Amino acid sequence: MSGVSTTYPLHRIRFYDHTPSPITALSFAPLPLPPPRGPAASSSKGKSRDGQQQHTNHKDEFGVLILARENGEVEVWEYVRDEEGNISGNWVLKKTLPPTLTHPTVSSIALVIRDPLNFHRKSYSVPKLEDLRLFTAGSDSNDITERCLITGRILQTYDIPSPPLWTLSVAPTQDLLCLSSSSSTLHFLSIPPPTMFNKSPALEPPPSELLRCDTLPSRTRTVSIAWGVPKLVKSSDTVTNPEIEGEYEWRNTYLITGNSDSSLRKWELPPPGGKKAGTPAGNQRGTIVWGVGVLPDHNFVTSDSLGNVTFWDGQSMAQQQHFRAHKADGMCLTIGPGGRSVFTSGPDQRICQFVNVPSTSGSGSQWVLTTTKRVHSHDVRALAVFPPYTPFSGTNINPGYAPVIASGGWDMSLTFTSAGAPDFGSSLLMKNLLGKPKGASGSRVTFEESFSRKMGYMTDGRVQFAPQARLLLGRKDRSVGVWKVLEDEQGWEKVLEMELKLRTNLTSSSISPNGKWLAVSDLYETKLFQLSSQGNAIRPSRIKSFLSTLTSSTQLEHLSIRSKGCGSSSISFTNDSQRLILGLVSSGQLLVLELPQDANEDEIEVVKCFTREDKIVDGRVVKPKPNGTIKVNGDVDMETNGHEQSEESEESEESDDDDEEGFDGGSKKEENADWISCLAVSDDNQWLAAGDMEGRVGIWNLDTLQLHATLPTLPYPPTSLSFPPSSSPILILASPTNTFQLYNLEQRKLLVPSPTGQLNELHRSLASLHTPLSGLTFAHGQGGKPGKVKMLIWGIDWMVTCHLNLDEIINVKNRRSSISIAVNGSPAGGRGGSKKKRAREAKLARDHLDTPSVAEEGEGEMEIKVIRDRFKSILAIGWLGQGQGQGELGVVERPFGDFAGELPNAFWSGGYGRS
Repeated sequence: MSGVSTTYPLHRIRFYDHTPSPITALSFAPLPLPPPRGPAASSSKGKSRDGQQQHTNHKDEFGVLILARENGEVEVWEYVRDEEGNISGNWVLKKTLPPTLTHPTVSSIALVIRDPLNFHRKSYSVPKLEDLRLFTAGSDSNDITERCLITGRILQTYDIPSPPLWTLSVAPTQDLLCLSSSSSTLHFLSIPPPTMFNKSPALEPPPSELLRCDTLPSRTRTVSIAWGVPKLVKSSDTVTNPEIEGEYEWRNTYLITGNSDSSLRKWELPPPGGKKAGTPAGNQRGTIVWGVGVLPDHNFVTSDSLGNVTFWDGQSMAQQQHFRAHKADGMCLTIGPGGRSVFTSGPDQRICQFVNVPSTSGSGSQWVLTTTKRVHSHDVRALAVFPPYTPFSGTNINPGYAPVIASGGWDMSLTFTSAGAPDFGSSLLMKNLLGKPKGASGSRVTFEESFSRKMGYMTDGRVQFAPQARLLLGRKDRSVGVWKVLEDEQGWEKVLEMELKLRTNLTSSSISPNGKWLAVSDLYETKLFQLSSQGNAIRPSRIKSFLSTLTSSTQLEHLSIRSKGCGSSSISFTNDSQRLILGLVSSGQLLVLELPQDANEDEIEVVKCFTREDKIVDGRVVKPKPNGTIKVNGDVDMETNGHEQSEESEESEESDDDDEEGFDGGSKKEENADWISCLAVSDDNQWLAAGDMEGRVGIWNLDTLQLHATLPTLPYPPTSLSFPPSSSPILILASPTNTFQLYNLEQRKLLVPSPTGQLNELHRSLASLHTPLSGLTFAHGQGGKPGKVKMLIWGIDWMVTCHLNLDEIINVKNRRSSISIAVNGSPAGGRGGSKKKRAREAKLARDHLDTPSVAEEGEGEMEIKVIRDRFKSILAIGWLGQGQGQGELGVVERPFGDFAGELPNAFWSGGYGRS
């Protein structure tokens, strides 16, 4: 039967009519300034603990990327890479923070290091998500908002003087914000350091010397701000108290602004106790200066409304070099790491790279336009480079890798491109951050030759299927739509469009397999609807007692739903449509609710709240002891009800410094309220699996309502969890690195893939794909054998189909474990052989276990098919008809061409000989 292929009717669905939002701002995690040291301390570097830590830490580090969209959504992207496999590295979407009703747009963002003065004490050089604070402002907003990057909620607001806000910039010292609004002066805000009781203290008025500054002409607006290179000076305490010696600090001395009155200005910032900030005479030109940046040598660069990129002398304000780089406005500008490169872009969709090279006419250096590259199909509105620019060398982040530039705009897609300078291409030591870790070093790292990675613009589970009812649910910003796919080739019809009253945008939604229940949620509340058919339409009836049932339940008193809300990050129905599973945003707990089966009933019953007692301590799952204490330095066993796992997880080899302290005064960081990122229910409705943003995965038995197992912490949050049809219950965990892990529920252990097994064949096929996987589904194999399944895996622009024999994989692992004692271990009372002999025996065992077993089962070849050029912008793949894994297959697409007509016209410049 292996030679007979199974085909399914395919529906290419393009009626989902949601249009994504353009990208307005991008920012990588900023790098701190070096610890302030005087000349004496700098000459003896390496002797102190802090200096030693800065110079000896050569581990590769990759910062998070914060993306803001015009509709107010903020996305957190995290870098992932499989160090053990030959998988390409990439930034993938970790979570989406929805906008609130009071702040529906975002046009500017500012990422700030939470505690810059003490950051150098940490064991890493690139700030992590918990080390950052995010400030946002919309083009039509009256205040600046601080958003929590963990929960997405608003922490504080600060009124903008004379709104709206034109631009927002953070000082290199991470303690000042500079605002430009409709008023004739600049405004500064102080960012206070965190305290033991408040990690995010409110913004404060600036120091007295920055309360007033020179005014601009009444119609002049400041559209761009760049801070100058900070100066190392003695601290104010040292000046006032001569007994204190050796205390230095970084001080901001000036900034450059680009204005709408055809001018750029240099503002001198007075020292503490000085006069107001002043503006020496700036240089004026007949343009709007959209972008400005200060280089390490105090010179600066601007991009203007005529497409010019100009380099200026920092002392005389005289023009040094001038390039007509763009055919339209140079809207965005960013400086590369070390200040050796500059990138600009705008409506002409081209990104220009400028590189500083030695001068050919004499001493010194000059700037050269090296590359012009078109990577977008519409206006580019934001650029960001990793590693981020800092005016001081300090810590060299990832010296063996070329920088990466992220760009985005009106075509909605986030694009990553290796941005190495041309001289980097000749270095065999440079590697591509977006390439394979074991690939050839130095290949395609220059900006001109590198391959751009275009990510999807809707990859957060906006579409779900109801197979039994042939319905499709599509989630939008504040509404949902339901469509019915008719049988054969009769087409489709829209049966429901529902606008919702919400406090934020929708975070999750789900429809039951029988099409009778619909659940939606924002950040604060989950709403449940009962669906009934009325002719060709569907009538929704809200279950109004849903919230009161949760707040009155004695099982949920510890969740404080009345004050914290019942918003859900993930929602799922069981396959029999009798239970609803919620992953709460506020607490990260799981709720199991029983749904009424009678159409006239609307009473919801709370079945169970799965309280997750495990916590994250230093990046590891730590389960409490029976006495209620937490075992910090021990291993994590996959155990349930007192039954210990037969194979313990290995001890972590890495440990943080004991003297590292958090804001709470303790030596360890603990968290427990991470969002549930994905849910999965088995076909027989017995098993429930849940994974969160920290890579923790738990499995619960829905029959006994007990925790079955806690898996070892994964390095990245799983992209998808699924239970394939199999004679033995198996959980498949899909990773953003395009790899899979299998967990056997009966044996309570992870199945290690064989070097020549089916999973490794699949991993090798997925390794050639450049974008991460989005999901997977299964079709039952030939003859209804539960062990043989057909798996469909998809990303935004590709689909992979393959046949797997799950029973064979389990049996191979069982036989392998029974022989492993004789092969890898020594008999009792005997001596172990030499290393070469044991290696030969292990190889023979692998050949005996893997290769013949495949032939015995009649699976001579893997039958993996990779489809790259047929589907574009895939949002979801699911089943329509009889049920999961049977009937007809639906592929939901939303290509850019379907909504390009709704966008403003893109810039186009014709030329001679061009059509």
